[in-house]
Amino acid sequence: MNKPTDQAVMKKIQDDSLWYQLVFMTVKFAFSKFYRQTEIRGLDNVPMGEPVIYAPNHQCGLMDPLVVLLNRNEPVVFMARADIFQNKQAAKFLHFLKIMPVFRIRDGFENLGKNEMLFNIAKDVLLDRKKLCVMPEGNHGEQHKLRPLVKGIFRIAFTAEEALHGNGHVKIVPVGIDHSHFQHAGSDVVLTFGVPIHVEDYLPEYQENQAIGLNTIRERLAGDLTCLMHDIRSEKNYDLIYTLCCLGAPAYLEVQKEKGISPSASKRAGRYFDARKAIGLHLDELDQAKSLQLEEWKKQCAHLNQLPYYADEIATWMEYKPGFPESFCLGLISLPFLPGMLLNTPAWLLNRKICKGIEDKQMHSTFAFICGFIVNPLVYLLTAIIICLVSASTVPNTLGLLILLGIYGIMAERWRQRMRLPFRNARYAFGKKHELIKTCRQDYRQLKQSIKSWICTW
Repeated sequence: MNKPTDQAVMKKIQDDSLWYQLVFMTVKFAFSKFYRQTEIRGLDNVPMGEPVIYAPNHQCGLMDPLVVLLNRNEPVVFMARADIFQNKQAAKFLHFLKIMPVFRIRDGFENLGKNEMLFNIAKDVLLDRKKLCVMPEGNHGEQHKLRPLVKGIFRIAFTAEEALHGNGHVKIVPVGIDHSHFQHAGSDVVLTFGVPIHVEDYLPEYQENQAIGLNTIRERLAGDLTCLMHDIRSEKNYDLIYTLCCLGAPAYLEVQKEKGISPSASKRAGRYFDARKAIGLHLDELDQAKSLQLEEWKKQCAHLNQLPYYADEIATWMEYKPGFPESFCLGLISLPFLPGMLLNTPAWLLNRKICKGIEDKQMHSTFAFICGFIVNPLVYLLTAIIICLVSASTVPNTLGLLILLGIYGIMAERWRQRMRLPFRNARYAFGKKHELIKTCRQDYRQLKQSIKSWICTW
């Protein structure tokens, strides 16, 4: 009997395993507690049992691939920038997580030749009817804007389509990802799977002229993605337009309600995303027309821009009007969660220290998730061991206490996110800060009314 070759026995990156599934379920559970709300759309658009390439926009570091992966119940192989594979141990772990490298020009021109082998591995994933995820922008950016698409994803798609010889067809599924903000836990995320692009439809043109074929399918994907995400096209007035989209979302939803238009979104996350997206499209038109209205709104945002928070959070804050009974009750309910918040403090402090040295703000939530995922369980375990040693408890009791501490810690973190707004109100209740908030609320009311009147003219 012939001895099997190394290639025959080598485990493919797309192959599933028990260890992978255990890690997958653990991360999925933690991930579900990180966001305030997650709305998933278009799951019916994802073909089953066919070779599929997910093509999402990329804004938020590790969180974007996790959003795609953890809302599917099957393994997905990812392609990521090669510089994170420099450490051998890190490279092994990333391979275990089904992440493979792809080299860019910035990684050294001499390394680009390695992509041929990596693209062949990616092609093999598709030939096995598995799912591949490639970020077609090639990098991430904090702006809600679609950046130019790179060609690697299309080369992989066409190569796999040719190799299938009609025995199945590759589909590229555009995926829109929207985060209400990137910087910490408790934000909202909307994930939208678009209508698949049939690579076979573009193959004849590609075979006749590769450059034209690549550009044609790239334009199609870019057009599909811009419809699935919040895509602000303005360069000069991006910050102003994004701020107005966030601050104007409540006004847009009020107009919709007054007109008797029911929202298509099932959750608040989706409703606010739809509002920001609709406002953004019309603001881009004003920007192209060089409307003086933008300058007027810019003046009304002057005080609001002084607040050290993100535009989406400021809009929610300005709409928040708690009475004294509500604030008092929330304060009382918070008392039982204080020990749990203290348990979570080491992870929170470590994340703050790490993020101080990272200018790439959209990476902050990635580190917040990693710190919470690693540090919090260690703190719970250490606390359970100390308590059980002091009380001379048994090992089963220690394990039971660890589970209870984990549940309690998660509840405390969720409550902390819930109380972020009331705590902020209390912080700005006195002194100069109170005067600033008073001015901001007045400006916000005027701005909201102005935007509301403008929306009614659409």
